[in-house]
Amino acid sequence: MIDPPLAGPPAQPVDPQSIATDFDWLVYADATFAGLAILIPFPFVDSLLEEYFRRRMARDIARRRGRTLSPAVQRAINRRRGEGCLAGCAMLPLQLIVYVLRNLYRTVVYVLSVYDASEKLSHYWHRAFLLNYMVGRGHLDDTARASLAAAALERTLATTQTSPVLNLAGEVIETARHQVRGLLRAIYRFVRRREETAAMKQTRTTVAERWAEFRDYLIELAGRYEATYAQVAREREAAAAAAAAGATTP
Repeated sequence: MIDPPLAGPPAQPVDPQSIATDFDWLVYADATFAGLAILIPFPFVDSLLEEYFRRRMARDIARRRGRTLSPAVQRAINRRRGEGCLAGCAMLPLQLIVYVLRNLYRTVVYVLSVYDASEKLSHYWHRAFLLNYMVGRGHLDDTARASLAAAALERTLATTQTSPVLNLAGEVIETARHQVRGLLRAIYRFVRRREETAAMKQTRTTVAERWAEFRDYLIELAGRYEATYAQVAREREAAAAAAAAGATTP
């Protein structure tokens, strides 16, 4: 297979009809659990489960499409932007303090906790949709394109401030927050047996029935990702050209 050029717009425009906008549970399951994990009232368990499902997303979505991602591609996609070993270790004590204070604050101001959880769930649904789109476009077929795609993904998500998906996420959170024990049971059964509880089946059905409302929005989101991917590619080519010019300058 010949790799497409890394810069500029795609060689052929993407047909909107070819973009998968349906709610496929095997695509969105990890995203849903990552978003719901914030409701678990046990310090550190919530963040550990969130990160666990976050890191599964790209691998499981690729498998759903009959693809296998290399370990290097998975690392590129799952690495948080700006994250480094030295910086991460240096910031760990501060992050722990912020984490504890934030959890205490969420306990006191529960309404804000529900909104926070709704934003989180919406974010992960966006991420799952884009990962599914990226796999279909071949952007995760090798590490070079995966590096570009990962940067474009994070930039697209960071600039997505409002979304019609948020209201649906809020409805799911509002229901799930009254069933924390059931949520833990659903997570256990999904991880260990790939099974659904009755409550999670109901959640999946509810979301699937509403998901068609977001078709036009999701197509527009894919277009913004494509534009961002091309922009990131141009920026990197310009930086590489500048570095090469500097290296040849006496």
